[in-house]
Amino acid sequence: MIADIRTAAEAVGITAFITNSNEKIEVQLNRITSQADLPIMVVAWNLQASITFNDNGFLDNPIVNVSCLLMNKPDDSSKDEAERVSEEMYFLYLDFIQKLRDILSPKLRNYQGQPVTSVNCGLVPRYGLGKHSGVRGDFSMITVIKNC
Repeated sequence: MIADIRTAAEAVGITAFITNSNEKIEVQLNRITSQADLPIMVVAWNLQASITFNDNGFLDNPIVNVSCLLMNKPDDSSKDEAERVSEEMYFLYLDFIQKLRDILSPKLRNYQGQPVTSVNCGLVPRYGLGKHSGVRGDFSMITVIKNC
């Protein structure tokens, strides 16, 4: 699941990080952002999986809920530049979601639904002390059950 998120992010030019559970996200964002890493996606550490059984008593593929921030640094501190970068990150987020779907689809041959659902995001023109711009997104993804 985490590897699929990182692979999809890298495929569209994003550096993805999973946050630590014991530190504020602003601290982590400021520590991991260098120009070489941008744009970055910070994925919340508390990934929640919903697990159900099918009619035959076997586990269905778990559905994992993911929250993330996709951010870049505007060239200047103007409102127009922050909004431009935020909108740019919106379209990059859509590219990421499409790539994640493309990566998951072949792994779920017998699954009848879409591998990525409940996708939403909101523009965040300014975030944190570093005044990053981007989007805050949420989505659900189906994960593969590995044979034990």
